[in-house]
Amino acid sequence: MRYNSDDGKLYVSVREAVSSARRGISSYCPQDSDEPEFCGEALRGNKADDSAILECDIESGGYVFRLYGRANLTDANKLRHTVHVPTIRDAKKKEVIKQARGEAFMLAAIHLMNSDERSLSIEISFVAADTSETEVTTEDVTRTKILSFLEKCRTALPQAAEAEIERVTKRLPSMAAARFPYGSVRSGQDEFIRAAYRAIARGTTLYGTAPTGTGKTVSAIFPAIRALGKGKCEKIFYLTPKQTTANAARECIENLTKAGVFIRSIILIAKDKLCKRGHVCKLSYKLCETSKQNNMKDAVRALFAAAIPTVTPEDVSKFAAEFGVCPYELSLTYSELCDLIVCDFNYLFDPQVYIRRFFSERGEYSFLIDEAHNLGERAREMYSAEISLRELGATELLGEFSVLRRTSEEACDIFRETLTPLLRDELRADKSGILHGAYHSHTLPGVFYQTFEKLVTVAEEELFATFSAKDDEKSERISYIRDYLFRIKKFYSAICRFDESFEFFAFLDGDELRAKLFCLDTGTVIRSRLELGKSAVIFSGTLSPIDYYRSVLGGDNSSGVLSLDSPFANEQLAVSVMNTITTRYSEREDSLLAVCKVIAATLSSRRGNYMIFCPSFAYSKALYDAFVKKYPKIKSILQTPDMSAKQKDEFLAEFSKENGKYLAAFCVLGGIYSEGIDLAGDKLIGAVIVGIGMPALSFEREAIAAYYQEKLESGVEYAYLYPGMNRVLQAAGRVIRTENDRGVIVLIDDRFNDPIYKKIMPSLWRGMQFLSTPQELKERLDEFWLDVDSET
Repeated sequence: MRYNSDDGKLYVSVREAVSSARRGISSYCPQDSDEPEFCGEALRGNKADDSAILECDIESGGYVFRLYGRANLTDANKLRHTVHVPTIRDAKKKEVIKQARGEAFMLAAIHLMNSDERSLSIEISFVAADTSETEVTTEDVTRTKILSFLEKCRTALPQAAEAEIERVTKRLPSMAAARFPYGSVRSGQDEFIRAAYRAIARGTTLYGTAPTGTGKTVSAIFPAIRALGKGKCEKIFYLTPKQTTANAARECIENLTKAGVFIRSIILIAKDKLCKRGHVCKLSYKLCETSKQNNMKDAVRALFAAAIPTVTPEDVSKFAAEFGVCPYELSLTYSELCDLIVCDFNYLFDPQVYIRRFFSERGEYSFLIDEAHNLGERAREMYSAEISLRELGATELLGEFSVLRRTSEEACDIFRETLTPLLRDELRADKSGILHGAYHSHTLPGVFYQTFEKLVTVAEEELFATFSAKDDEKSERISYIRDYLFRIKKFYSAICRFDESFEFFAFLDGDELRAKLFCLDTGTVIRSRLELGKSAVIFSGTLSPIDYYRSVLGGDNSSGVLSLDSPFANEQLAVSVMNTITTRYSEREDSLLAVCKVIAATLSSRRGNYMIFCPSFAYSKALYDAFVKKYPKIKSILQTPDMSAKQKDEFLAEFSKENGKYLAAFCVLGGIYSEGIDLAGDKLIGAVIVGIGMPALSFEREAIAAYYQEKLESGVEYAYLYPGMNRVLQAAGRVIRTENDRGVIVLIDDRFNDPIYKKIMPSLWRGMQFLSTPQELKERLDEFWLDVDSET
């Protein structure tokens, strides 16, 4: 919906009008039955080249709406509506059919508003994007039926009208005139702001590395808000994997609001974190009390009237409880009225859970992607898929006459018969006589396409049929089939995407037979998602080396890059490298005592809180035990892999205790304490990093190395060195958080002396020294702290 202040009309596409009506009116769309819906892939837009634009004006709620859309009209009183779907199977989904019929009815209504015809023949063509296969349905409708449908949809239009008029007349002008919300611009910040604005205004992508202290959040949001106000984009998505950065975005928006900017934004979180009813809607919408309430309009109107600059999950829960509506649906519905949406990576990038109301087709969006160094591995997880023989055959709950059960048993036979011969020459027995083996290939067994397509189709059909069942086990079976369908559909979706950027694996571990479709090149899939928007600013404190991240995050040589130096002074930090100790896997146990002595030398120079980052939980536990045994008087705490939320908070709380004692906190590189936490001032004065953070050897990592060796002659770097060094940089970045911080970093591994690692090290480390013994380290740190004390 777009408000034109010149003619005072609100312009609404047929697609948007029907979608809004379907979400807001219980009898929203022409349908043949009351069967429950299964949410399938969303429709793509009408792309017919020989269609004509249809439009008409209607009044509702005191507003004038201009409805418009495309359709083919013939002399035989026939209206043709073409809908593009991902596969021809989607043309059979009720959700798709209802939306398509609604659009066709709306187009027919527009046509009849401009003519005196008493009836019309409607033809809907579903065209599959993958094969161009077409399925056609026809229906004869009367003028009365069409105009009755238009009247029902018309009542839903005013809901967003007030927000749209406010956006055009108040919010956008205030954004266009926005001023920087802080007193001064930090070093490097002005360059970031200008580069980000250029990228958004020109509709391009910028990859930026801006160290801690640059003020990345406001440097991205401020120019995006200005660009939005000047019409360079329609909506901003701030994507981040962490709640801490989401909170930083909220704080930035609040400061912009105080500086005079009128903005509406929301923080979206997962449904399972908002739902207080245990997701009973998965069994049946009738089981959830909120489905019986039709108060969504009132809830949205009340939330809108509250004029909260950034609506938080707590705000959503409060209004949802007050009006008795689903909090997740309330958050999504309100997000349509917002200028800026803060959400997790998966809301754009995950092929299973992306927000379909925004990302079913391209929009004039600007993507601000924070903590982008995490996106490559997250995307790899999203687009890879794995399934075992046990999961494939997990249909025991279904009766012996179940078609899905029989089909799954057939699929299991095919799965076993296909993979077993591939693994035959790769099997090896361990000490216990259990067989293990792995096979990989650039090609996928052809039988998988047909097998899993059939399995998904049958599972969907049985799910629909189960909704109509009357027995006592109905709800349990619905939940069971839904979970099963989710697993196999994820695997089938990966099959449909499989190309040269994927690798096929087969594994056998004892009696566990598995198949895995592994995403090697995340750049390909990330690029396809970025194309759903107009521009992107992709940034982090550690996108180094920038060319590597530009490659794995969907960029190319035409994409802009920005590398800023740290705003902090080299004198704030002492970086030392103990290059006479090796922490390679085969020698880690022998290095424990030497590493303990280095830790002790680091702590002995100044009382305070230190983090010791290790390459794995196993090594961290071994080092912790050895250190506690040798230095029992030093308080030591250990991060464990199964910590509860309370234990995590208690772990961090230790850094806020002002007792003037030593604290040695043993953590894991790449873990929850190596990034995303802010321990400024004296809360953390040092970090000891053991090892180079390199990911463990695996079949998958070796496949990544082989792929990038052939593509860029940088296999080891892309698979191991660069991801490992990023973990090191993130962990080291915990020490200096503000211009008043002082601290030390000690790197333990002889490989840090390699030029390839030195090349990645940030400018803040320019004064680092390579040392041989704990005594040399202590002398160096004593001198550093002496200089710090003399400054004050």
